Amino acid sequence: MKPSLALALALTAVACRRPAATDPRPQRAATTGDTGAHAAAPTPSPAPTPVGAPETAPARPAAPGPAWQPPSSQALAAMPLARRVELSVVPFDEATAAHVRAVFRAGASAGLRPDVFAKLGDSITESGSYLKDIGHGWYELGAWSRLEPVVQYFRRHSFTGDPENNSFSRSSVSAEAGWTSRALLHADDGRSPLDLELDATRAAFAIVMTGTNDAERSTAEVYEHNLREVIARVEGRHVVLVLSTVPDQMSSDEAGRRGLEINGVIRRLAAEHHLPLVDYWAAMQGLPHQGIDPDNVHPSVYVAGNRNVATGVLTEPALAFGYNVRNLQTLVMLERLTQLLSLR
Repeated sequence: MKPSLALALALTAVACRRPAATDPRPQRAATTGDTGAHAAAPTPSPAPTPVGAPETAPARPAAPGPAWQPPSSQALAAMPLARRVELSVVPFDEATAAHVRAVFRAGASAGLRPDVFAKLGDSITESGSYLKDIGHGWYELGAWSRLEPVVQYFRRHSFTGDPENNSFSRSSVSAEAGWTSRALLHADDGRSPLDLELDATRAAFAIVMTGTNDAERSTAEVYEHNLREVIARVEGRHVVLVLSTVPDQMSSDEAGRRGLEINGVIRRLAAEHHLPLVDYWAAMQGLPHQGIDPDNVHPSVYVAGNRNVATGVLTEPALAFGYNVRNLQTLVMLERLTQLLSLR
């Protein structure tokens, strides 16, 4: 029996897969503080033999570009949401466009899959609220119907033969609750979670958002060291890497300040390495409670009229919630990448 919203909100911060409801789609109940802990994913197919391409990325322009600087929080909050989303999926400058093309060409030569992306991060990425509804077909684009071809393009590759096991819905082995940036790189048996996920998916693209837990337990300097290593490893495999800033960290004043410092590092390294950038922090300004759940850490979620979490819904009411906005930003970034590379 599906729990009521009041009961679901009393549960600890994990999102459950949706039980049967009046809607013919499978549903999942709403919970407070969707931390992304879910039932274990099916055992992945054996990882393919690593591509034998050299572990070096194509040469990039020598000079770093200027770091993207978002408008003030007040200015962002005053913008219409659509404008804020388009602005915060930072448009590519010439150097970034050239670098993306070069890395993608090298990845194509190495046999990477152009219709697959990997997800790297912590609970905000592991969560069932991040993209999984879209992968299962539980989405409504509203005024963003132009993104339908992007959804279909990245849903078309199945990892197991099940059409619902695609880039959007796959449970990444490189995204887990509580992880800091270092966890992506740590290897007990010689293969880090980052390597395992890229081996398993052979993705041409990877989206990384990490730093929320670093803001609580580390420093911006240590974070920068780790993110540089993540960039080197991903680009060494000829995977187009998208960086994302983190949302406001509200667990403490100190974590909040450090989160802003970490976002500065992310923007600076994106410019230095000519990497695509999604400024999630910028898009969240102006949302109720900055798009953050009452747990003060995780993004908020839209709950539909049937009392189910509906983070694949991108209508105006749903886009007042943090996960829905992140899902929209990701689709817009994927749209720009496919347009730049003449995919679809």
